Amino acid sequence: MPGKESTPPFQSKLTPYRNEILKAWFRRQTLKEIQAMLQKHGITISLPGISLFIKRHKNKYDPKAEPSKKRVQTAKASRSSEKLTTQLQALEKVLVRDSSEVAREYDRKRSQQKRNS
Repeated sequence: MPGKESTPPFQSKLTPYRNEILKAWFRRQTLKEIQAMLQKHGITISLPGISLFIKRHKNKYDPKAEPSKKRVQTAKASRSSEKLTTQLQALEKVLVRDSSEVAREYDRKRSQQKRNS
């Protein structure tokens, strides 16, 4: 139909509001409340239509996933990767050295620890 604004084939008109709908659902809002919210956006849909949409999409949505939490995890990951890099560099320095030299240094440290004990 020329001139008619619609969604692409096989796509629900609720898809752009998916996160809003699912957040409301997980906050225990009723279908009537969700329907009213959608009407404010100019979307008219039946309650069974909303229910079917939620049933199809609720398993693919994690209501606890927030961008700020991901940033914290990323910062922690970067700190741990920096620590790992430092440890690898220290290990590399040891591996480059002659094994007999490393053994002598190890023996010296052990003997010092025994004296201090």
